[in-house]
Amino acid sequence: MAASTVASAAHWPQIGDILQNHSGGRPDPTSDLAGKSLDVAFADGGALKLAFSTAELLSWNAGARGHDRQSYQAFRVRDGMYFVDFIDAGDEMRSISLWLDLTRNAVLLIEGSVADRAAEDMNLLTRVEKTGAQSVPTLTYRAGGIGRPIPDFPRTEKLFGKFFRYEYSDTHVYDHYYVNPKYYFWYCWRGPDAGIGEFDEADYFELADDIYLICWREKFLPCLAVTIEDLGSMRSIGKVFGADSHTWRTGNSTVGATMSVIATIPPGAVGSPQ
Repeated sequence: MAASTVASAAHWPQIGDILQNHSGGRPDPTSDLAGKSLDVAFADGGALKLAFSTAELLSWNAGARGHDRQSYQAFRVRDGMYFVDFIDAGDEMRSISLWLDLTRNAVLLIEGSVADRAAEDMNLLTRVEKTGAQSVPTLTYRAGGIGRPIPDFPRTEKLFGKFFRYEYSDTHVYDHYYVNPKYYFWYCWRGPDAGIGEFDEADYFELADDIYLICWREKFLPCLAVTIEDLGSMRSIGKVFGADSHTWRTGNSTVGATMSVIATIPPGAVGSPQ
């Protein structure tokens, strides 16, 4: 597959470039949650109240934080299972994503932040030494239950060794190889990153049968992704959030792709793909 344009390190794409045309494989937002209210209790003792006023507006409260009637998007992954995404209307440096499994009243809250810019200008080695991470963005995960004991969302190794192709649109095609509990590799065939790739930090969780959460953080660009991978339908739904490394203005967009397995390379294996 030939790339029409090859990016270079001198012209590394910014978040505004990456967010364009990444939603071709994404379904339309759903109105299923409109009118529902959910009280979520977290394992750490915290709580989250959600009230979905309409298909586009929700109110939320998490103690000292919250907002009335702000925009959100929700996507049905399977019956009773949803990906919900919005930016904290009171803090544009913070994104909020939710996995809602109403079939078992289970919730996983994923919060992303690009609020701390201190590490942006550090060289990579200094950044790792001072922060313990390659990436500037941060991600936190909190499991919660709705009127039930807190569920478990285990980290998983089931995707390691899988080489996937993601077709977001006719103009955006990427390959991902999931390596180990800390890292994954990506390469862009078509799109704003065409001709370049990275070896970046990632987290993996098992959400349901053949449904996985993968979250990654780039080290050169202050951006992150939260994606739900449904291996039953071979469809990826999620979001990309980040800041422009020059202006630090943030951008957020829901994304979607059709997936295909192009190879299975067992971690640490020597030889040809199977």
